[in-house]
Amino acid sequence: MEMTLEEARARAKRDQILDGAQRVFLREGFAAASTDALAKEARVSKRTLYAYYPGKEELFVDVVRRLTIENPQTRVLDFVRGLQPRTAEELRKALLTLAEKISGIMMRTEHLALMRAIIADSHRFPQLTETLRSTVPERAAGEVSLMLERARENGVAIRQGDTEVMTRLFIGPLLSYALLDGLLRPASRPQLPGMEKLEEIVDLFMRAIMKNEQPASERSGK
Repeated sequence: MEMTLEEARARAKRDQILDGAQRVFLREGFAAASTDALAKEARVSKRTLYAYYPGKEELFVDVVRRLTIENPQTRVLDFVRGLQPRTAEELRKALLTLAEKISGIMMRTEHLALMRAIIADSHRFPQLTETLRSTVPERAAGEVSLMLERARENGVAIRQGDTEVMTRLFIGPLLSYALLDGLLRPASRPQLPGMEKLEEIVDLFMRAIMKNEQPASERSGK
């Protein structure tokens, strides 16, 4: 459905605010970012800022969401929602693409900087971390879990079991790279896992969740 002129203007203004807020949060962190600084960087009045975001927490969450699950460059949520694997081969390819998207997002310099800000201020703003958890990682994990359920319903030989647990098994190794080679390397460039490592992660995951199925890479003699 095509947006009205008013809706287009509102979206442009929101994007303008998010662009400015991202720069402030990256520069100053969450706790030190003042409303005055946020409005000034976004080139809007405080009244306009409050009209779009009543609180700083809501603005920070939207910045993180736009950098991650709603990033227009990766469109992770749209990608996962559109997946309908009907064979083990299709599931493996989907998981490999998803692993590449997720690791690329988590290892972005901007995302790592915001995660450090969250960790630094989490004890002072527990409501912020709770809101972030429910709107970003839990939302993404929920969509992956639903995708695995769809694959099972489509005849893919996935073991019976909790797909939420399976999703954690898939995302866990990717998080380990973000932690060990991203967050804990503040003075150096994040080390993204190569495609061979991502393929190994996906194949190990497939061995764990499939009913005695050999990974596609082994069946092809890779």
